[in-house]
Amino acid sequence: MINKFKQYLHNKHAIKYIFLFLILAILGHSYVLYRYLNDGIIFTGPNDGIEQMLPIQMYLYEHWTSGSFFYSTDLGLGGDMFMDFSYYFSTNILFIMNVILIWIGSFIFNFNTEHMLFWAQNAIFISIVKSFLIMMFTFLLFKKLGLNQLSSIVAAFLFAVSPIYFRFTVYWPFFSDVFMLLPLLLLSIERFLKDKKIGLLIIIVAITFINNFYFAYYQLLTGLIYFLYRFIFTHKDDIIPRMQQLKVLVTASILGLGSSLFIFFHSARSFIGNNREIYQGKIPLLSDFTKHDNIFYDNYLIVVLFITIQALLTYKLYKHYYYRLFSILTFVLIISSFIPYVDSIFNGFSAPQKRWHYLLTFFSSGLIACYVYYFKSIPVKQYILTSLPAFIVIFTSYFITNDYVIWIWMVPLLFVMGLLVLTLKVKRSKLLIASYALMILFLSFLVSKEHSKNQIYHDDHERRANDFYMQASTFDSGLQRNHVSTLKNQTDADERIAWRVLTQDNTPMYQHFKGMSLYSSIFDGQLNQYLFKDAKVNLQNESLSRYSNFQGRSNLYSLWSTKYMMKKSYQKESPANFKIKSDDGKYQILENEQMLPAVKVTDQYYDERTINNPLDLEHAMIKGVVSSDHSKEYSRINKSPNLLNETTITARNANYHNDTLSVPNNGDGITITLPKEMTSKYEDMYLMMHLERALPQSNFTVQINDYDNHRLFEDSKYRMNQDDLLYRIPVPKDGKIFIALTNGKYKLKLQGLYGENYDTLKQADKQKDYTYQEKNGKIDIHLKAHKAGTAVINMPYRDGLKAKVDGKKTSVNKVNHIMTGIDVDKQDKHIEITYKPPYFVTMIIVSILFISLSILITRKINNNPSHLD
Repeated sequence: MINKFKQYLHNKHAIKYIFLFLILAILGHSYVLYRYLNDGIIFTGPNDGIEQMLPIQMYLYEHWTSGSFFYSTDLGLGGDMFMDFSYYFSTNILFIMNVILIWIGSFIFNFNTEHMLFWAQNAIFISIVKSFLIMMFTFLLFKKLGLNQLSSIVAAFLFAVSPIYFRFTVYWPFFSDVFMLLPLLLLSIERFLKDKKIGLLIIIVAITFINNFYFAYYQLLTGLIYFLYRFIFTHKDDIIPRMQQLKVLVTASILGLGSSLFIFFHSARSFIGNNREIYQGKIPLLSDFTKHDNIFYDNYLIVVLFITIQALLTYKLYKHYYYRLFSILTFVLIISSFIPYVDSIFNGFSAPQKRWHYLLTFFSSGLIACYVYYFKSIPVKQYILTSLPAFIVIFTSYFITNDYVIWIWMVPLLFVMGLLVLTLKVKRSKLLIASYALMILFLSFLVSKEHSKNQIYHDDHERRANDFYMQASTFDSGLQRNHVSTLKNQTDADERIAWRVLTQDNTPMYQHFKGMSLYSSIFDGQLNQYLFKDAKVNLQNESLSRYSNFQGRSNLYSLWSTKYMMKKSYQKESPANFKIKSDDGKYQILENEQMLPAVKVTDQYYDERTINNPLDLEHAMIKGVVSSDHSKEYSRINKSPNLLNETTITARNANYHNDTLSVPNNGDGITITLPKEMTSKYEDMYLMMHLERALPQSNFTVQINDYDNHRLFEDSKYRMNQDDLLYRIPVPKDGKIFIALTNGKYKLKLQGLYGENYDTLKQADKQKDYTYQEKNGKIDIHLKAHKAGTAVINMPYRDGLKAKVDGKKTSVNKVNHIMTGIDVDKQDKHIEITYKPPYFVTMIIVSILFISLSILITRKINNNPSHLD
């Protein structure tokens, strides 16, 4: 009976903190809630947020709830949503739980999950839940470290309602998951060192590698640094000898990693196979020390509370173990914030990215919590002296930048309150220290609120990230959806619609159609290779993370079975062979008059090693199939002649000599004049050239007649490092091709000019000799009469594709550089294509073995605590 009563009291105590942290999480989001309820401003960024995060969440929800979990041909040109979105949400545990709850709730509340506004509203709810969990986990950690309830609450609130938490969550919500995992990781290390318990450590390691492979790397570095400190400087309560610490920690980490392999293996594989260009920019030794580097004031990324300075300078408290630990790590991280090389290290030794600063927030929050815990023992003189540098930093920052922040008045108030706590000798001293802690929480809230106001809810955010914008023609209007719905009814399952709202490359995701564009930091490297190096598709806005449409190249649209193109009526670009079907003054719809089937059976083979010209590659893909199979008998392709020598090239208000071009004014450059017989013979010209901008670095624009191509500066993190460019140019009536550039110096080498009259496309067989169905990740193709050869399906090839022809397993090959090929005999009728990531079942078995081993080892240690001695 006594034990039950104690358990009741304990549970009641836990419920009290659950309610407390839930209230604090809501209060911490009060500014966010106010801006949405009062102004309609959503808690999602206007760029990556509404262009990537929300569409991807909607896309995954719709496919998962319809039974599709892996490959889908409507993911851009086609891809594996499990692997390609593992960087985002496909392996995100909190999102998966959120999907389950939404799916269940939709039966009761009839959620409108087909519209983006629902997912924007859901983002606020999830952020509050996440903030609550962060507080709970952080509180448990600091209680484990020996702090009292009040100080532990301070640490939890400061970390969970920090400016960087809101920044992460607004722009990249999966980033802020690490706020939950970090305290749990450190708690598991402490539990291991003090209690000889390794179960939680194994679980947290596994969850970390499952949840997001990218931040697993951050956690690995952080856990290693924390453990090394604890290993070198042992705590009096540590009960495990040093060598046993190493042995068991390594064992537990391996068990955790092994238990996660059913997810982590595929996530890591997707990242390695991404084929992104290596960052080639120069990394400076130190930052520029501008106002943007002041982490104690109105920094765009992080604001370290000025109390941190006081805490760091309060040397008397360094005698306490965890105070010293948090002080040292906070100091090291503050210094590191001015060293771009540290940013590069945390980004896998790639381009510097300031994504590790949540660590500085965590350890400085912990330091402040320790400061509050030991506050009564600080001498008044030392308190006053340590306050002076904090005052100097804050008020100097104000006078230098002339940027007023609303929380600046809290600096003297908090100082006075601290002074009262230290000087007044009253019976209710606990009430005074609680008031001081409460003022710190209020300061933290004001700092985050002001940061959100200035650095997140800026003009562009308010203009675009709101509920009106998300339902307007600049993003997702009713008229657009009506047009899309009409076009979907007129297309088959294997046909595509070329349409995106302005630069919203994920429009197909949230307007629910099979498009051909994608905005994602990670997509398959083979597709990257094909689009940008083999086919040399030249995006209007250079970016590593996007592809969209085909630059008006009619052959490519037909090869990928694009039946319709929809665009704004004022947009000029139109591919050859597309005819205007309708124009309501706002949107113009064009129909492809030279559609090619998505599936064709051919016995005409071309050797990919002998084709170096993108136009010849298009012709070969139209006529037959491009392959590297040595067993095939190859045909010869009639190569397109290079017509450059037949043209006249002149400089236009510029100096062009020995492939060096100097452009004094924007819009100047060179002119290529075509002979009359060339203009009458071809519809489009393909111009190939090598282009590099000389110093100084800056973004620049290449204008080829009516086509503007915006390119990034050399050291940009998002530059494609692709300097061999191809431009499709409709043959001008005056026979002149103008190449205009932003003023500056360039290395410009014209490599070739090729004419296209589309005879190959017009003469191609366009008969659909098949039926096509895609459902729940399976593709069924029923062939009509055909010859023996290779069935070419215009879906991107991926390792893991499996095929059956008339019920018999057969191999799947990569053809046309990226498409899927399956050999068939004349009598074959049915092709079934399925997909699972490579080694999927193997990794599940391996993980089950590691999980079983983890349980056995954990029980053995728990049942025999002396086993480690």
